[in-house]
Amino acid sequence: MNIEDSYLDALKELGYTETEAHFLYIAATHSGYFTAAQFRSFSRLPTGKRSFKFTQKVIANKHANLDVYAQNTRVYHLFSRKVYSAIGKGNIRNRREHEFSFIETRLTTLDYILANQGHDYFETEDQKVRHFCGALGLGKECLPTRLYLGQRSPSITARYFVDKFPMFRSGAASSSVVTFTYVAADAENLTGFVTHLQDYLPLFRQLKQFNFAFISACSDQFVQVRQVFSQLVQTPLRQPAAAELLRYFRLRKAWEGKQFAGLKHEDVQFLHDATKAFRAERFQELFRAWNAGTVTESELHAVFEAQGNTREIGFDAYVVRPQGFLSRLTGVRG
Repeated sequence: MNIEDSYLDALKELGYTETEAHFLYIAATHSGYFTAAQFRSFSRLPTGKRSFKFTQKVIANKHANLDVYAQNTRVYHLFSRKVYSAIGKGNIRNRREHEFSFIETRLTTLDYILANQGHDYFETEDQKVRHFCGALGLGKECLPTRLYLGQRSPSITARYFVDKFPMFRSGAASSSVVTFTYVAADAENLTGFVTHLQDYLPLFRQLKQFNFAFISACSDQFVQVRQVFSQLVQTPLRQPAAAELLRYFRLRKAWEGKQFAGLKHEDVQFLHDATKAFRAERFQELFRAWNAGTVTESELHAVFEAQGNTREIGFDAYVVRPQGFLSRLTGVRG
């Protein structure tokens, strides 16, 4: 993790020490929320006056609010535009107030970031878009997208990677191998995880190599999580690209022929994703040739196997410590 000195200097001008500035940058960028225990872990301080001095400082400076939760857990929310402007992120949504489930997820995310500071993280939506669409030359249509209607006008704005889960490259910043993540603060029914993978499948289909990490304080689900990821991502995408393309061709032909009765839900979802993944003109030409019978399936396999299209997809499950509170006890504003 490389933090520009100018950002740290700007935070120090607000009255913080070098260590405090480093922590504030990480907490503001990746979470917006933190606990005193996380600051102590980062700064390697024992429980005592120095961590208390820091938390009192952010409150006195009106840079953070305080909420008290179960087991007297104190959660600090960095809301001040001065802090975010100092690190070049004046419009980041972390400074807004959020619901409890969001706070839990962000605190779990911060635990992971603090324990893995050696990664080269994508810190903003713009950095992620520039990497995939600029450096890798992919189209925005394959990115996970949410559309928002303007509050003051009927304009529609497209936002990308709105989940804001950590995304990084390990080792050298020049590496193009990206690790995607999903953060589950506690045990869940995995519906959200499945939806998340489906949102990212069009992008996954464009990558020859990537890794994925499931991050949670509950390790009981890790076996099931691995099975879900293997079923939805690894097994389908590790097939030769020709197999994917031919499945797309067959499903498209059935859809265009209005043979809807023979299509399962997963077929429709695959067709939706594959339509984005194979929208390039060369794939459209191959479809027309295959549909006309001038290109055989064996010829398609031969072409793609010669190009070496087998993907490398890594998966890992990472456990973080439980936060120690599961329900809101009271709300104290500082």
